[in-house]
Amino acid sequence: MFTRRRFGSLALIVLAIGLSLSVAAQGGRTTPPAGARGVKTIASFDMRSPMRFLSAKEFRGRSAPSWELDIASRYLALEAERIGLKTLMPDGSYFQQLPVEVTTMSSTRSHLRISGPGGDTLVPFPQGFAANVRTGGEWAAAGALVFAGSALGAGAPTWDDRIDVRGRFVVVLEEAAPAPGAAAPGAGNAAARTRLLREKGAIGMVTVISPEREDNMAAQGFSFDVAERLRFLDVDTVNPAPAPPPSRPAGLPPTAAAAPPQAPFYTVEVRHAVAATMLGITPEQVRALFAALAARQTVSARAIDGRSLDVAVMFDQRRRTTPNVVAYLPGSDPLLRNEYVVIGSHHDHNPVREGRIFPGADDNASGCIAMLAIAKAMMVERPKRSVIFVWHTAEERGLVGAYYFVQHAPVPVEKITANLNLDMLTRNDPNSIYVIGLNKISSELDRSFKAAAPAANLALDYKYEDPGEPSRFFFRSDHYPYMRYGIPGVWVFCGTTPDYHTERDVEERVDYVKMEKATRLTYLVAMDVGNRPALLPLDVHPEIASRGAHNMKVVWQRPAPAR
Repeated sequence: MFTRRRFGSLALIVLAIGLSLSVAAQGGRTTPPAGARGVKTIASFDMRSPMRFLSAKEFRGRSAPSWELDIASRYLALEAERIGLKTLMPDGSYFQQLPVEVTTMSSTRSHLRISGPGGDTLVPFPQGFAANVRTGGEWAAAGALVFAGSALGAGAPTWDDRIDVRGRFVVVLEEAAPAPGAAAPGAGNAAARTRLLREKGAIGMVTVISPEREDNMAAQGFSFDVAERLRFLDVDTVNPAPAPPPSRPAGLPPTAAAAPPQAPFYTVEVRHAVAATMLGITPEQVRALFAALAARQTVSARAIDGRSLDVAVMFDQRRRTTPNVVAYLPGSDPLLRNEYVVIGSHHDHNPVREGRIFPGADDNASGCIAMLAIAKAMMVERPKRSVIFVWHTAEERGLVGAYYFVQHAPVPVEKITANLNLDMLTRNDPNSIYVIGLNKISSELDRSFKAAAPAANLALDYKYEDPGEPSRFFFRSDHYPYMRYGIPGVWVFCGTTPDYHTERDVEERVDYVKMEKATRLTYLVAMDVGNRPALLPLDVHPEIASRGAHNMKVVWQRPAPAR
């Protein structure tokens, strides 16, 4: 029985404990940090099922825009709602839709026609040939054919001027793909080939795909991919145009005339049967040519008499949308809840290529799922400031979703204290994590990470922090658009592996323990930043004194060292 006397004794004990905690706080003793309760809810075993779902091959890489990415977006929105996060967008949904214009090669108006002794052969797209739609406009061209043989091999390509290529298409053999993790043979050779042939007056280049690609397409019954060129509407991802050069003082000689524009140069790639028709040989002989080049044998270049090519590359356009997923957790403080911490990741990845699916488990289902775990933890212990969770679309298309969010934010950007970007969390050293952008705008964000790292059992690695670092990671994830708006940002990043952007980035290779540590680290920082009495100070970059679009003009690239 719970008697009054016992109740009184218990109350005294509770009061004594409360007083001792108060005295400890007043005396400056260490108290449990913000997030100490919530962080315990972040556990690797909770991450396995959503990881297996989002990185499933049925999502076909979650390319933006695609129906598969739309389904992934719906899943994240439903999970956000189930956890208890609220909507923030004006229409009452979890979706911020980005309009995009999609350009594809037209299957009805594009053609490749081979004229030869036996008459004309019409090759349809995408079954027999393809062209790059990502650069340039529609075109049509016709010309005779020249076979390059081994004249344009790896290294510095050369050409025998006894074979005239002016006004002709030059047929070349595609170089074999490198082994996983190996450098591409003759890196940059395709660009060097193009430069040389343009200089010699060729009208274009026809690349015969490698035997590996041909075999894969034949075995699977595939055609060429219908590649897309995307133009995202109402979003600016570039620097303002530079100021015009000053006028020349009177009396100085005029500058040299500008170089004349280069003549157009057209490129297509073809299957082996099409190449055989062009060269007047059999598909088996086409394969033998590849074998000879692989054995470093000399294969003579030659003009292909009596055969010519007529190509037209035409485009179709359509409008689509692709969504940022935006969810909201109101802050616990009635005043500070009008300021915001943004936690972000990207949920898109790369499209299918000739049947190859890129699951994107580490890149970046890992960041998406970490955000769900942080949201659950904040239901146990939430910060004073509000938290906005943004799953950005089209990161793989130039950080477009992040740019769109800061330029069309549903809250004032000057009220966003920081952006914490989670992108690739599950590989490499299990006891360290790369942090990028951390010390570029606010020294307090850097201090927050350093204070939280021991509790997450992770060492911070600043290897890629410098914008001038050769891999340029500083510019390559969704923290960067926020930083261009003067918002302190950081990319929490495990680094790349030979599986990066390949079909081997699968759930089976995920290090869930490291993912848990990185998630806990980010949660603890979000709690610390979200509970501070003021927005993070902008005390590092001299050109950034306030948050907002005016900072887009700031140049982040480190000057090249003097030679």
